[in-house]
Amino acid sequence: MKKTSRRKTCSGCKTKAPQPETTVPAHTKDLAASLQSHLDQLPLPRLARASGFLRRTPKKLTPALFVQAACLLVTLGTVSYRRWAALIGLLGQCTLTKQALFERMTERAATFLQSVLQALLTTAGTASGAVPPASLATFGRVLLLDSTTLKLSEKLALFFPGSSNQRGPQGGMIKIQACYDLLAQSFVHFSLSSYRRNDQAASPDVLPLLRPGDLIVRDLGYFVLEVFEQIALANAYFLSRLRMGVSLWEADGCTPVNLLARLRKLGRLDGQFCLGATKVPVRLVAIRLPAAVAADRRRKARQDRDRRSPPSAERLALLDWNIYVTNVPRTIWSAREVGRIYGLRWRIETIFKAWKSHFALTEVPAGSKAQVESLIYGKLIFITLFQVCFWQRWLRGAPTDQRPALSLLKVAQAVQTFLLVLVLHQLEVDLELAWARLIGTHCRYERRNRVHFVQDFSGEQ
Repeated sequence: MKKTSRRKTCSGCKTKAPQPETTVPAHTKDLAASLQSHLDQLPLPRLARASGFLRRTPKKLTPALFVQAACLLVTLGTVSYRRWAALIGLLGQCTLTKQALFERMTERAATFLQSVLQALLTTAGTASGAVPPASLATFGRVLLLDSTTLKLSEKLALFFPGSSNQRGPQGGMIKIQACYDLLAQSFVHFSLSSYRRNDQAASPDVLPLLRPGDLIVRDLGYFVLEVFEQIALANAYFLSRLRMGVSLWEADGCTPVNLLARLRKLGRLDGQFCLGATKVPVRLVAIRLPAAVAADRRRKARQDRDRRSPPSAERLALLDWNIYVTNVPRTIWSAREVGRIYGLRWRIETIFKAWKSHFALTEVPAGSKAQVESLIYGKLIFITLFQVCFWQRWLRGAPTDQRPALSLLKVAQAVQTFLLVLVLHQLEVDLELAWARLIGTHCRYERRNRVHFVQDFSGEQ
């Protein structure tokens, strides 16, 4: 005898057909468990002792618990020592006061979290297992490099000075340099510096990271001819926009080239040339833009530039083209593919937006240099884990035609909202007991001279 299902319906509502039961794909399960397993693989006690963060057997604040909480700060939005200490108590099923946490936030804590981040980047940045597109299959890694800045409190300007204008220094700012492997969907390197160390000064930082067969894709801020030369000597590849004003020569290195005149004559360009006084050999590709796009670029160029140094007529005319330099030969990429591959660089901009919009990266409270660095390193540890434990798993977990295309920004928003719940479930935390501890430890009135409401209401003095 077949069972029939009965559905409650309200008057005036149409009966809907039963929905099929949804099965959760294996590659989307156990996000919290995956995060924890990657942390468990790290030698946290050894790193904590080497940095001086751990000097005796901890009673409450273990190295693992400290790193867990530092990662999950991305789920709290606004950060304070009270919230941080409450999160540690929740994860460790204990009580920790904000004063006890404050006392541990020294240079040792920052050094410990920095070493954890470095160890994680070394062990977790493996290939995703996904099949790369044909245009990128030649390369071992496709490294996108870019930076993002965070505004800090005024007192941190001594360590991380920000920009200056006619009114003087504009407070503290810190710059995060990031190197991201597009093929593995994971980060390779991070570094922190002052805002005043510009991207051009950071351009050589990629050289120690290079492997033969790597492709480096960067924007104009990193344009340094000597670095291009070093990349080529390392048997690696580069792709960049052309910086205007750099001298251009024929492939023989002797005959100067009037780029604008050549483009006006031919309409487009794809050939071998030399750049600068050092005559660095490059392949130059120029692709003409639609008239409306070019006009919009000229409008922005006129608005963005200092009025005392307006863009020249030649520079404005060259905005009719996207102009790239690379050492990837035509046998690998056509001119059209050069432009398309460079467009993939925008991925790291989307990642930065996800950090700032949904991982609370811009929420940097006033504090000491060590406290701010600890907070940022903790969030970068989580960001590295997120890329490995979600995006890598997603790419290799199922065939392309069986998985939906996910928006990074929407996934980041969901993670910020629900990850803490998943982690507490994974750790089997007694939520009722944890709630009672949190209320009893972190929700009391502070000691102060004036009488608070409860004392006033009950007549206590």
